[in-house]
Amino acid sequence: MHRPIWWLLALLCLVAFAFQGTRGIWEPDEGRYTATGINMLKSGDWLVPTVDGEHPHLTKPPITYWALAASMGAFGRNEWAARLPGALAFVGTGLLVFGLGRRLCAAKPWLPAVVWSLSLAPMAGGNIISTDALLTLFETAAMFAFVEAWLRDGPDRRRWVLGMWLCWGLAFMTKGPPGLLPFGAMVTFLAIHDRARLRGLFPPLGLLAFAVVAFTWFAIVVYQQPDRLGYFLGSEVYDRVFTARHDRNAQWYGGLKVYLPVLLAGALPWWVLALAAAGGPRAAWQRARTRVRGRDRDTLLLLYWFLLPLAVFFLARSRLELYVLPLFVPLALLLARSLAEWPWLCGRRLAMIAAITAAALLALKGTAAHTSHDRDARLMAAQIREAVDMRGIEEIAFLDMRAFFGLTMYLDVRAESVRIGGPERPHSRQIATEDELCAELDERERNVYAFKRAREVQFTAAVAACGPYQARQIGSFRGDGHEIVLFDVRPAAPAG
Repeated sequence: MHRPIWWLLALLCLVAFAFQGTRGIWEPDEGRYTATGINMLKSGDWLVPTVDGEHPHLTKPPITYWALAASMGAFGRNEWAARLPGALAFVGTGLLVFGLGRRLCAAKPWLPAVVWSLSLAPMAGGNIISTDALLTLFETAAMFAFVEAWLRDGPDRRRWVLGMWLCWGLAFMTKGPPGLLPFGAMVTFLAIHDRARLRGLFPPLGLLAFAVVAFTWFAIVVYQQPDRLGYFLGSEVYDRVFTARHDRNAQWYGGLKVYLPVLLAGALPWWVLALAAAGGPRAAWQRARTRVRGRDRDTLLLLYWFLLPLAVFFLARSRLELYVLPLFVPLALLLARSLAEWPWLCGRRLAMIAAITAAALLALKGTAAHTSHDRDARLMAAQIREAVDMRGIEEIAFLDMRAFFGLTMYLDVRAESVRIGGPERPHSRQIATEDELCAELDERERNVYAFKRAREVQFTAAVAACGPYQARQIGSFRGDGHEIVLFDVRPAAPAG
């Protein structure tokens, strides 16, 4: 049992850290998270995140921003440091999957971790700067603690239950209510299949630990500004579940469009091998039915863990690919339990399949790291430097469009989204309303204004309406499929 841990740890580190600092920061999500961490370091305010250095950015609790700020504070403002929290979360999750494998896949306890770490979705999730890799770590830690408590009695069980509640608190502080979806699956499983174990799952000390970890930050920021409670419950909970306001694949078929390709491609080649191990799709279905009818508790727990959160993701109106990243842990355990019973998949064949899969994943990761992309903030910054002397520039204001916040890392300037009117609104989740252009000009900061080429006439008209200002184009760059022009605006010289 000791030898597999070392080669498994080496495998996890190889997949996690290969090319981890090579790829630039991609817009929009990586840029937004990175800029928020940088602004925390600059301002010293670790309580209220700001994506543009001015307005509160409260779409997520701050654990991810804290991790990014701490990493860049320790290792510098670079891509490797920005992706370090995700890489460490990948390694930690893989070790927890190994721990779960010892309980739920005893024949080959290391196999679930191999399946998980050599699947496309977990590898990609550990390389993308977002909340989801850390959320997967904390949810998996909570479920690991639950499984240990479920199979124990006495003082050991109480300690594991307490640890479970601490991890649920961390999951909530990473992404809010979605972090508790596996908890709902866990309670449903116990209520139906093991009610005796349910009674000891809610000790007062555990509930207190969860409340302190999960709600302290929310309580402080709501105390500072009470209307933030309405924002959290309305925009970040109700709207994401029941409305299309966030414009994230809200169509009735959105779940199929977003999640089905991720689950199929993200678990290759393991689900194909698992079907072969079962003798085909029909035989796999019959085996699953037999285990469910036979009340195989381990299989039932993993099915509840996978299917109930997935149902919620399908029903909610806000859908993005990485939302299902935590579900690859129970999926890997289910697949590994099927593969562990397959005589054909002997050690040599498994090692060959694992080696080929690892090589393919690393090649894909390296290709992505060296491929030019018009959402790469590093490439945008290089184009801007060629056209504009950024010395003395404090801010790039993006007009009626989503700001490219990743430029904060490369140009050492703030990025902000500003509205000047018209039908197009910036893609922003700030509580504070964006400043109008005239108010922005009146601040007399050393700003550069960026907007899509098609908005040039509207921009010059808006500047003229603000008073005696003179606008001139100073450069352009390519970003997110559009030509973005850069303008400098100065007070007009007095006549005569």
